Amino acid sequence: MTQSPTDQCIVLPFRADKRQPFNGTGLALHFLVGNVLVLHTGLKEMWFGWRVKKIFPQMTTFQRYCRDGTAELDLVQVSRSQQVRFWIYGSHTEKDARLHFFDAQTPHSVSPSADLAITIDDGLIGFRTQLLTWLAAAGRTMPKEQALAALWPESISPEGLDAVGQALEKFYIHSAYGGDGPLDGFPFEKAVSAAPESFLAQDLYGWALYRNQNYKAARNAFLTSLRINPAGAGAMSGLMWCGVYGKDLDEAMFWSGRKADVCRQDIQSACEEGRQRYTKVNK
Repeated sequence: MTQSPTDQCIVLPFRADKRQPFNGTGLALHFLVGNVLVLHTGLKEMWFGWRVKKIFPQMTTFQRYCRDGTAELDLVQVSRSQQVRFWIYGSHTEKDARLHFFDAQTPHSVSPSADLAITIDDGLIGFRTQLLTWLAAAGRTMPKEQALAALWPESISPEGLDAVGQALEKFYIHSAYGGDGPLDGFPFEKAVSAAPESFLAQDLYGWALYRNQNYKAARNAFLTSLRINPAGAGAMSGLMWCGVYGKDLDEAMFWSGRKADVCRQDIQSACEEGRQRYTKVNK
């Protein structure tokens, strides 16, 4: 299968197995996989957070999908409406995650599912290694250098995964459907407290602070996350936007270019894009 960077892939939240109650683990693992795929040079960047309300027009439908293992999503219909080719979805238990790969160009072909052990003790490196092997079997091999960058040690406990996922659900709801006043910071502080050495927790904390227009604190959180995962492209996007809204053109251009570098894209074009975003906001 020929790889093309125009092919988009959305990672849906992974739901708890029908035999166990909801916790945040599936959402946290979904966030982890998204931060792996952003480095994939054969796929166009496509974060689930950009499309939450388009996929789930009603907040209650989104929450039900995350929390009810029996809720279904018509991927044929939603692929057509969103013009997105690939989807990764699945469920999890305490020990493993069963993932599925949907290709809208061959919607009636069933790709092999993957049972990925949730390997907390090795910083979830084994989990992501299994993920990359599975993607390669599906014809979406990640270049070796990018794969290595995607295997940073994610120091997090089961409690930390739960806290990150619970906070992420609140972030999606506030971003997609709005809310009264600023985003409540407590769930994000709780996630950082539960997993202070976790890229996922620190990066998400940065986005919560950014959402509340606390750009200085957001910048510190994003920089902390990058000390854990130097290839954290999502955090670099956050730093670029902190530069834009914090009225620092050099920072906006630097992080736009840095993200392009880790994603193996054109650095000069990205820096210019950072300049244009700055100019548009600060004209």
